[in-house]
Amino acid sequence: MVMMDYILEQTELFRKVLSCREEEAAAFCDMTAQNNPAQICLIASGTSYNAACAAAPFMEMILGKPVSVNVPSQVEKLKGANPLAVVISQGGNSTNILEVFEKIQGIPTLVMTGDPGGHANTKGDCYREIPCGEETVGPKTKGYTITLLTLYLMALEEGKRSGSITNQEYNEYMEGLSRASDNLPENIERTREWVHANRETLCELKIIYMAGKRQGAKVAAEGALKVMETLLIPGVAYEFEEFLHGPASSLAENVSGFYLLPTADDPDYERMGRLINYHRNICKSVYTVGLEESEDKRDCLLKLTGRWYTQPFEQILPMQVISAVVTEHIGLTGKGSLKFAGLDAVMQIKAKNEEDI
Repeated sequence: MVMMDYILEQTELFRKVLSCREEEAAAFCDMTAQNNPAQICLIASGTSYNAACAAAPFMEMILGKPVSVNVPSQVEKLKGANPLAVVISQGGNSTNILEVFEKIQGIPTLVMTGDPGGHANTKGDCYREIPCGEETVGPKTKGYTITLLTLYLMALEEGKRSGSITNQEYNEYMEGLSRASDNLPENIERTREWVHANRETLCELKIIYMAGKRQGAKVAAEGALKVMETLLIPGVAYEFEEFLHGPASSLAENVSGFYLLPTADDPDYERMGRLINYHRNICKSVYTVGLEESEDKRDCLLKLTGRWYTQPFEQILPMQVISAVVTEHIGLTGKGSLKFAGLDAVMQIKAKNEEDI
């Protein structure tokens, strides 16, 4: 199995998770019913962290309570009244994740991993498998999408149970997610065609900046991670407005760009378009996702729901497919994983057995 195989699996997995949403959310709903937490603390690293960051604004809106996201190394003590910790790790074997449980002893903890045999699985009060299936390649794609979707559904099912959203609101959000699911197979195919049309310039990338607003900024972080893991080039993600306050001054002919546009009704939609044109006058390798129409082949045109909370499922696709396809064309398939293995041997990033915990 290679990255593209896992990207293609996202379509069926998305549908399946939507259809089993009550079951997938049951552990979270049970824990919130039992503990009545005042806040939700998501703890994750890597791609799981990026998925949690993208999920948090939606979860907070649905649940009507604070939802924070922390990397394990930042957790000293969870502050605030009555927290519920949700520890997320696709492999369940990251040493920093395993170490965090000592810091959150006594706090109700739900553990989520994508591996039924993960070392983290037995460390919390309750365990729920992330329903993404095995993903043997290092850079994760379907794991990101399904972790994010599962967190969304946990919030929606709990919101319906607790009454923080109405049945009508629940149905409207589910309709948006169903549309995103229906659009996914065509969007993957459109993205593959877009990568093929831009293959020459994509294969020449040296440095890439990614910028987005709100959800787009969260997706940009995962996109930059994918590029660094696979193309092995510097990739940096910025929130749109913050990008303008200094980083954009470093734009140069060899600094490519990828802009994740907000929904068309956002006041910065047109403003970001001006930045794109400015950057394209400096560098030819400047790409977008989120435009509704364009004649420029650098713009990846997808079927959009027009809803902010489905943007991650749409906007991550170009970076995922670039990582899978361009890497193969330039002869780097698997090279990132080899580099990570070398670093892991020095830094012990992943636990191999109980002695590593």
